[in-house]
Amino acid sequence: MGCTYPIRLIILLFYMFSAAMVATQAQNAVVPTPQRTYPDSAEGLQAQIGDIIGIARSSDQAAIRTALDSLSVPNADKWFGAHFDPRFRAQLPGDYANVLSAYQSHVSWVAVNFAKFDDFALKVEPSEMPKPLADSGFESLLPRPVDAVKIENYRFTSTASDPKHGPPSFVSSFFYIDGRFRFVGGTYPFWMEGLNGLRGPMSIPTAVIHGRTVQGIAFRKDQAGAGIDAIVQLKISVGRTGKVDHIKVLSGDKAFVDDAKDYVKAAEFGPLPDIPQLANAKREWDFEIAFFTPKN
Repeated sequence: MGCTYPIRLIILLFYMFSAAMVATQAQNAVVPTPQRTYPDSAEGLQAQIGDIIGIARSSDQAAIRTALDSLSVPNADKWFGAHFDPRFRAQLPGDYANVLSAYQSHVSWVAVNFAKFDDFALKVEPSEMPKPLADSGFESLLPRPVDAVKIENYRFTSTASDPKHGPPSFVSSFFYIDGRFRFVGGTYPFWMEGLNGLRGPMSIPTAVIHGRTVQGIAFRKDQAGAGIDAIVQLKISVGRTGKVDHIKVLSGDKAFVDDAKDYVKAAEFGPLPDIPQLANAKREWDFEIAFFTPKN
């Protein structure tokens, strides 16, 4: 009986030591940290996002927040200030904070809703880069880097065989800075998001009239100012053949109205399909026609 107590003590100490080891291993299970670096490749980005999702599985809110913050451009205010025209330096950091927050929420949503499934992961593949900003028309007014910065586009697709176990595919754009990918937008980086409308079906291609670049777009309400000499607002009606058949002037400098009319009359909006469902269809839009300041 005299040796019973020491044996129990040894057993108790063994279990306490084992429990401490398990706790330590659990704490160390989330190995990835914001200091880890990744190759500048689709495989590198896939590993980085996979690690963030792995951290999200831990339910450690502080670690999750740190992981999500690692997707941001370091010292964003200084970075955008160094790489963009001074005219845009005041607005870009605020715009970036908004789009970054939305993306972080999206990644969190993906992790919360799909990381619980064993078959879930995100496959990353390079995506086609959009064509550069035009030097004329509305695109010329958008912010753009003053030096050569490398933007990379990637498509994310769920690997889960069950469509309910993963989100729809999506495209994101990144800078690769200090060994990690830093989110800057979707198909277009955030400072070029205006291209979604400018390159859509409600924008007319640029033309040159009397030495000025002219471009029209539906539903905009801009004012003449830096880079734009005049704006004419028109209501147009497009016939079944795709040509404008009626124009009403809503506002604008009279000196530019005739040119604005000639410009939209030459535009092609595409014919309507000859089907019963569109027999009585009407196409009427308010269009803004901008006359851009000639470049020296």
